[in-house]
Amino acid sequence: MSERKRIRYHYEGIESWEENHAKLHEIINEDTGGEPWPETKSLPPIGFTAPLTTSAIQKLKGLSGVEIIEISDDD
Repeated sequence: MSERKRIRYHYEGIESWEENHAKLHEIINEDTGGEPWPETKSLPPIGFTAPLTTSAIQKLKGLSGVEIIEISDDD
């Protein structure tokens, strides 16, 4: 089983949210099996996911206009 890490994500602006939110949610849902995660109601939102595989994290990092921050167990 691959190592899983929690992440925090945010969008660089409304435009990047409009362009990427569907794909971001698709990647996370596929990796977690649809497990819900907290996301702020602000626009653009900030989210804190359940632990993700490194493969899913790399896919998310490939989305333009989305910042992905890995959360260590110490945070």
